[in-house]
Amino acid sequence: MTPSQTRYACCNHELTAFPEANDPVWAKAPPAELKEVESGKRPFLRTEFQLIRDDKEKAFYLKITAEDDELHSTYRLDDETLYTQDVFELFIAEGGEITTYREIEVSPFDLTFTGTIRITEGGKRHLNMDWEMPGFVTKTRHNELAHQTISIWKMPYAAFNMAPVPGKPWRFNVFRVDHSRRGEELQAWQHTGARNFHVPECFAWLDFIQ
Repeated sequence: MTPSQTRYACCNHELTAFPEANDPVWAKAPPAELKEVESGKRPFLRTEFQLIRDDKEKAFYLKITAEDDELHSTYRLDDETLYTQDVFELFIAEGGEITTYREIEVSPFDLTFTGTIRITEGGKRHLNMDWEMPGFVTKTRHNELAHQTISIWKMPYAAFNMAPVPGKPWRFNVFRVDHSRRGEELQAWQHTGARNFHVPECFAWLDFIQ
């Protein structure tokens, strides 16, 4: 199945609070595993994500669960170049248009990065850091004994140009950058065939299920 045919079912569930890692609601969200970004093969460390939404709360909720034996992140401020060290990333294009998409990142120490990517003629990529996400809530915790990092995000609909509507899918991909003594490993849900996350034609479809 090609990325343009791959689909993820984002279901609507009414939540009573920010969902912790052990919240039963996550059992209702299909897990999806990341692969090595270039080859599509199984990476050294396992990473999976789950995505749900709450139309009453008007927000998406993303959970990333990752094997993690070392943390490499020295940043201490939001909107620094988090992508040069350990980080989780979501690229998402409202309405399915892949020439403009949002780049959202969270570091192992719960720092965030948000921006808008625009692709112009000739494939030139432009990053606009003016885009903010009021109400963006993240909770990222590393369990050293379990060699695991879990990151949970709340992303309000109001930050996007439109709200999700069943029958009108968006496009997206999920990524991870991991550094260790083994070197740098790049992971993607939909692998891009290159050591590059910014290949929007590889984005999958995000279906909104009622």
